[in-house]
Amino acid sequence: MPLRTFAFAVGAIALLMSPPAAVAGPVKLDLMHGWKNIKGSPAAAISAYKGIVHLQGAITQASGTDTEPFVVPAAFRPQAEVILKVDLCNASNGRILINPDGTTAIDAQFDYSDAQCLTSLDGVTYALDGSSYKPLKLRNGWKPYGFETAPPAVHAVGSIVHLAGAMTGGKSGAAFVLPAALRPQASVYIPLDLVNASNGRLVVFPDGTVSVEGELSFQDAKNFTSLDGAFYSLDTTGFTPLALANGWTNQPSAAPAGVRLDHGVVEFQGAITAPTGSSVHPFQLPVGFRPSKGVYVAVDMCDATNGRLFVDPSGDVSVQAESDIDNATCFTSLEGVSFHL
Repeated sequence: MPLRTFAFAVGAIALLMSPPAAVAGPVKLDLMHGWKNIKGSPAAAISAYKGIVHLQGAITQASGTDTEPFVVPAAFRPQAEVILKVDLCNASNGRILINPDGTTAIDAQFDYSDAQCLTSLDGVTYALDGSSYKPLKLRNGWKPYGFETAPPAVHAVGSIVHLAGAMTGGKSGAAFVLPAALRPQASVYIPLDLVNASNGRLVVFPDGTVSVEGELSFQDAKNFTSLDGAFYSLDTTGFTPLALANGWTNQPSAAPAGVRLDHGVVEFQGAITAPTGSSVHPFQLPVGFRPSKGVYVAVDMCDATNGRLFVDPSGDVSVQAESDIDNATCFTSLEGVSFHL
């Protein structure tokens, strides 16, 4: 898996940066190398709040083949390299790599043309400053990935738990156990990036045990698992229940589907299911949670398969699966899903 290297001095400078105490941005991202904003979606931008950086927008590569769409402004650069899951054309899977010097690269699981067609930045988040994160005690052969990535760690911002870092080498999916104060009330399923931009997920149980699953093979997770960008809610505090429609119901083992707004960021929780053949429109967002333009956000589906939500400015939400729509009706997780208004 190609990972860029950087000068030690760049990392040292980044370590001296302090996270913003209040909302910073959104700041427009200057696209380059033939990358353009997609009409009908938000323009590419970046913001930060309480040490968490949020990307937004959808982009396409109108010309060229350079995988670097933009350079992250200095105030939003991570201390360590972060590798983050993104949604691509037709709900296919991809990732974006962001270096401490602000350079970036986009990769696709199957075909780079999927990224050129559409790369959604909505829902992409990462930690700006990991100094306050608690290191995770890895088990069953798992160890920090190293190179330029941060070691696995966890931190709560209010009732939202954020994970960071990358790991490798596990003998089984059981990677670590979370501290008691950071355990969710119900099981959560969070989409993840694995080796070579392959798709996976993290399952966090109420007893704190955490397991990694690969869509295609556990070997993909064993070779490389990024925890960057993964987050979940401890409980339902502050979330508005979503009124499910068209046969969709809450998944019994998960939190009920809900949504909240925190400083301009819409965050979801829960998991939903529906009978085979049901409408792909599970709910409509209430007024106040609706984007001004259409957004695409990656979600986890049945058996760790890949999918996405499309959120229309009307508030209408549709589920789209990368391969088989039955994977969406079988199980669609809303955990770890967000977008910027």
